[in-house]
Amino acid sequence: MTQRLGTLFLALALGLLPSCNSSRIVKQADVSGSADQSRRPNEAATDNLYASHRTQASFEDQTQEILGHAKTLIETNQKEGAVLDQRWYGLKYFGKHEDLIFNAVNVMFFGGLENDVRNQLLDQYRSLDPVEDNQDSGDIRLYTGKRKDGNFDFIVIGQNGKEVALKTIIRLLYLAKFVDAETRQKYRQKIESFDKSLKVLMSSVSAKQEYIAFFTKHGITNPDAVMIGFRGDIRSLLKDDGVSDPESYTDESLRVNWYPDANGKKVLLVSIDKNRIFASRSGELIQAILEISSTPPSVTFLGAAGAIDAPEMVGKIVAPTSVMDGDSFPASPDKGVLVQIVRNRAAVQAAIKTADVSVDSVLMETTKWVERMKAYGVKTVDQELFHIINAINSSEHAGKVEIFAGHLVTDNVSSNANDTDLTLEHAEEIISATSEIRKEFLSKTLTKIAILKNRTSSLPRRSQSLEMRRPFRLVGE
Repeated sequence: MTQRLGTLFLALALGLLPSCNSSRIVKQADVSGSADQSRRPNEAATDNLYASHRTQASFEDQTQEILGHAKTLIETNQKEGAVLDQRWYGLKYFGKHEDLIFNAVNVMFFGGLENDVRNQLLDQYRSLDPVEDNQDSGDIRLYTGKRKDGNFDFIVIGQNGKEVALKTIIRLLYLAKFVDAETRQKYRQKIESFDKSLKVLMSSVSAKQEYIAFFTKHGITNPDAVMIGFRGDIRSLLKDDGVSDPESYTDESLRVNWYPDANGKKVLLVSIDKNRIFASRSGELIQAILEISSTPPSVTFLGAAGAIDAPEMVGKIVAPTSVMDGDSFPASPDKGVLVQIVRNRAAVQAAIKTADVSVDSVLMETTKWVERMKAYGVKTVDQELFHIINAINSSEHAGKVEIFAGHLVTDNVSSNANDTDLTLEHAEEIISATSEIRKEFLSKTLTKIAILKNRTSSLPRRSQSLEMRRPFRLVGE
């Protein structure tokens, strides 16, 4: 899924980042551009907007809802046949900090802007100290809050989105579940009551508000084209076509490149790295973009997806023509299943058309779930696309926005839990090997929307595309 790519690979020279996380746990790898430090005339006014957020933001305790959902997903995942390596999912992110986590009084997730979180905690702690150096603002950030009584809380600051909070709480619960025998003995009492120490607090400042403030601050308005995902590939194509380097901006809300003039078009490239653009936050991004646009821009989305029991699709780009909301499974008699039609202008570019489903968490993907999806005719799973299409189709611009949507299939979700050769853990390898076919897809799209003028020089050589290579031979970690 696009979600699969949520922990992407800054190490890849794609100019882009994984999870399921597109965005699946693996999100598109996105090398961050340095932020432009020049001041714009409207920046002081926007700083005031951020200041008003800091004074007005409040945090709602959503512990019961998120923790309850996480426990249900974990239990169902175990009962219905786990596809994901649960131990890898938990220990990969928090295993190296288990001593800090199990010694903390509380383990707290705050979803929201970091300054708002700090202001919320200002009077509660003697200090708020980073657990790791140089933490990426696009991902979750870890701190210890030193209490006045000498104890401390372990504090996780992440983006304001229920899926980000859910993913974090699931990983923390798995940490307590999969520690080794020595650690379990050392922290036996803490581990037995670990869930009681977990807290989830979410900001009243929505992702849409964050995005609008970001665009205002950097003078981004009325884009002709918005392109989401694999930003580095697009930058390379534009550079080869003679387009000047873009303005680059990044903070905890967004990482973008802005072209005020790309062959006569205003083009916005948005990176899907880590948790910035994740699940429902992607829908709010579209809402914000439509709000800053007097005329709706074209929207190109190239995310990452998992195949539904179809390993032959891994490493290919597919075109979704419909997307279903995974939250509505199983269908209730009164609500049914929410499905959005994707009027996908990129459908002619891909040999494979798919019905897609977007889910809150990879834990929904069990062997029984795969069988249900196959019965519905669903071929791919991601995390963002439903929210993007729903935001477009629910707006006053429905039917007016040109949509070019594709998925790079990075992993296979099998109905056989023993099939581990093409699972999410290997998605980085797929992304690393597919630069040429991604660029071919994006080059065709950029030509259709009249941004590339010299397409022949920008197109990759077809002989180097993934379909022309021998099959992947993946080695387990």
